[in-house]
Formats: sequence, structure tokens, C-alpha cells
Amino acid sequence: MSKIRVYSNKNLRTSSLLRIENEDFHYIKNVMRLKLNENFIIFNEFDGEFNCSIIELNKKDLKIQIKDCIRNINSETLPDTELIFTPIRHNRQDFLIEKATELGIKTLSPIITQNTSVKDINIDRATIIAKEACEQSQRLSIPKINPLENFESKIHNFDFETRTLIYLDERQNNNTNTIEILKNLKHKPISFLIGPEGGFSENEFKILSKTPAIGITLGKQILRAETAGISIIALYNLSI
Repeated sequence: MSKIRVYSNKNLRTSSLLRIENEDFHYIKNVMRLKLNENFIIFNEFDGEFNCSIIELNKKDLKIQIKDCIRNINSETLPDTELIFTPIRHNRQDFLIEKATELGIKTLSPIITQNTSVKDINIDRATIIAKEACEQSQRLSIPKINPLENFESKIHNFDFETRTLIYLDERQNNNTNTIEILKNLKHKPISFLIGPEGGFSENEFKILSKTPAIGITLGKQILRAETAGISIIALYNLSI
């Protein structure tokens, strides 16, 4: 079976024909160098995963015929997890989005805090990074990427009745309870909030302290934002 996987937001049905253009066409033809009649896998979270074959190859596009379904949508059972993070410099942010996707995060929510140094995020670029990570990691769904929001608005609108908010608190230096906390939250909707490089402000900690949010630590070391985000997701995955 081909290991080349391409995500498509178009309807996928056995025996149907589909035209592929733009970036996906470039990837299939020029990067992977597939030829006429060769096979690859096409998938999405709405229809599942299918074998397909190239039946027409042109200068600017190609046509495929979708063959048998090899995975249905029910085969993917990702936990309902969200990563709330502040924008960081491009290469490190790309790395965070890529690895969070590989680790199965369902939603990515960028926010602006008092100490945030990067004030915007390119959602289109983030989506491309997530799509490529999705293709590589065998998952069917691309994480939902929310618009940029400020810290106060995110916390004010957070649904504490149906979700648990876990935030990383660098003021703590004892992580003995972290694993136990995560184990007790397994299979429940959960959001992880990581701060910027400068950490949360005192006012932001005060805001969090007035909510049911739970502060945890990953140890005594001060971690970069991308390291913290990846670590907490991985730790949670191991606990469920």
C-alpha cells in the first residue's frame, strides 16, 4: 500500500473521479514524482481514507479515480483536546503546530497575553503546516485553528461547565501531582493553556485564580513555549 497521503476537503467516494490542482498537484507530481497509473492515498475526516490511482496527468493538474475505502471516519477516535498558545516566531511556531497535530490535538487557539511578543498569526500558513503533519502522521482530521483572541476574552468565554482548563504555572516547582491530575481527566474535554516566553502576568494569574482552571508544572526548568506545549500534550496522551 502506498505511504503517500494527501488530504482533500472535497467529497470522496469509491469509483468517483477527482481533479487535483495547485499545491497538492505540485506535491504529487514534482515532489513525490508520481506517474500516470501510480497510486497514492487520499483522505479527510468527513469520508475516510481511500486508495486512488492517477488516470490523467497534465501540466497544471491531474485526475484521479478513487478506489477502495481503507479506513472509515469511525476509525479515528482522538480525545477532545485544545491547545491555547501565544504566537511565537515562525520556525518555532511551525514546529509547535506540526508536533501538536502529530500528537492528536483537535483544536489550536492562539491568544494574545500581556507578555506576548509576536502579535499576529498567519492562519493560512498554520493550516498548511497542520495539513502536512496530518498527512504524515496517519490521522484523518486537520485540527481546527481558531482566530487570534486576547487572553481576557478567551478566559471570559471559556466553557468551564463542559471543559477543564489546565494552565502551566512556572511559579510552581513541584510536578509530583501533574501525572495524577492528567490521569483523573482522561477522556474528558480538556484545554491546555501555555504562556508566552515571559510567562503570564500577575494580573493574568489573578484572572485564572478566580476560575476553576487548574495550574500545573512540568518541573523546575523554564521551558520554551513550543517545548511546553508539546510536552503537556505528550504527557496527557501517555496518561489516558
